[in-house]
Amino acid sequence: MNAVRVSPTKWNWFLALAGVIILSNFAAHHLLPLPANEMQMVTIGSLLDFVLVIPLLAYLFVFRQKRQMAPVIGVALLGYFVGKAIIPDGRLAGMEWIGWVLFAGEAALFAAEIWIIFRLIKTVRTIRRKVQATRGAVTSTLAVWQQAETAFSENRFAKIIISEWMIWKLALASWKQKAPESDRHFTAHRQTSVLAFNVMLIHAVVLETVGVHWMIHSMNPVIAWVMVVLNIYTVLFFIGEIQAIRLNPIVVEADKITVPIGLVKRITATKENIFSIRRTEEGEYNEKDQDAFHGVYADMEKGEPQVVIELKQPATVHYIYGFTKKAKRIYLRLDQPEEFLAAVEEEGLSRMATGDEQYK
Repeated sequence: MNAVRVSPTKWNWFLALAGVIILSNFAAHHLLPLPANEMQMVTIGSLLDFVLVIPLLAYLFVFRQKRQMAPVIGVALLGYFVGKAIIPDGRLAGMEWIGWVLFAGEAALFAAEIWIIFRLIKTVRTIRRKVQATRGAVTSTLAVWQQAETAFSENRFAKIIISEWMIWKLALASWKQKAPESDRHFTAHRQTSVLAFNVMLIHAVVLETVGVHWMIHSMNPVIAWVMVVLNIYTVLFFIGEIQAIRLNPIVVEADKITVPIGLVKRITATKENIFSIRRTEEGEYNEKDQDAFHGVYADMEKGEPQVVIELKQPATVHYIYGFTKKAKRIYLRLDQPEEFLAAVEEEGLSRMATGDEQYK
């Protein structure tokens, strides 16, 4: 399932139309005189706006491309509470059942999500046992992540939970692990400042947390503590990113090349889908190329990739939280590019295209 990003324009249209509906209903109930015989019809119309029209707009503008219905019910429930706040007391008498129906729908979805979590835990445990038994070239944490996402390929909620599990596991429970080292494991971060950059970000977030919490706490303690929690999560994410970069190198195997880039993204090039593996040419690399996987870590100085893997068919790029896209080329900036090229040559992966081979 490919990732679908909602454009800011669609969000703006939805928010603008929802705002017009809310303001018009506020005006109808608080600024315009309503005859007694029309009051009930206007109230019913307002309620329909809040629990049907606004959720329908949310689906059409925001959630339709993602094929998500659960958030739409949440929008309807939120709309009901907004309607209760706007419509004067007494006019919703006898219509409270609508709120209970929406609440029951949300409760049912919540129960379904809890069931998915339990199923996910059971599946991950099974996968972990299999991975530990096989002990392949890819680290066990990354292998569990890959296989768990495959097992729940059509469930975005499960993928989010898997991603959260990866963040917490790497940030808090990976300090005794060592990065695998062999002639088939290749790093891409040691000649960059990506680790130092993440440490700087952690320092900045910690300092910002102390300063902002002190400033906001006297005005609104709730907001201050919410920001503290969010900043703690951000620090854990950066720590998990550092550990993911350190512990999960690029792996060359007989049938595939696995390229993880921290927590954020990864791609696998299978042997049958590799068109060629070669050195990049001068001026070839375009960092804004949307059809490429950019296996280049952030650095203080701009660096160019040394190797490009060209694919016959676009491969799936897996991003954190279950987002995906397709890539036709994989650019790599490696610490040991010559050793990498020698390894793929030994495994028979670095074959150049012959005259009759073409991209499909």
